[in-house]
Amino acid sequence: MYLHDVLKKYLPILLIKIRYPGTQVGSHFQCSKNFTIFHGQKSVRIGNHCNLVDALINAGDSSTVSIGDYVFFGHGVKLLGRGHDLRYKNQKRQTTITEKPITIGNGVWIATGSTILGGITIGDHAVIAAGSIVTKNVPPNTLVAGIPAKVVKKIEFKTNT
Repeated sequence: MYLHDVLKKYLPILLIKIRYPGTQVGSHFQCSKNFTIFHGQKSVRIGNHCNLVDALINAGDSSTVSIGDYVFFGHGVKLLGRGHDLRYKNQKRQTTITEKPITIGNGVWIATGSTILGGITIGDHAVIAAGSIVTKNVPPNTLVAGIPAKVVKKIEFKTNT
């Protein structure tokens, strides 16, 4: 194995572990320089063979963002596990943080510009269409689209997959 191959395979994982200590990252991880974990890096778990491009992950300290194996994102995907409590006003609203987990199953594709809100589970092999905002759980093997995202259809897989 050449040095180039070693760097290509392990450098993205090493850089994430240095930049975001405590983040659990599986093998064959890829991202761009604009990939960001805004908060809660110790609560982020990324599986094997994932390509998250320039995602923004805003995780919590008391909840997790868990990403399965073979997951890939388009550009500008946001996982927002933290928010503010709308029941307060002014400074109290700004400083009161709510946290909810996000779970993304294996083989999920989240297309460009989509946003996943806290408290959401996306089932295995689901597809989130570009620009969608996911506010409810997504069943496995489904395509969802829209604002808010709704089930468009069940995905029929080719037999040799």
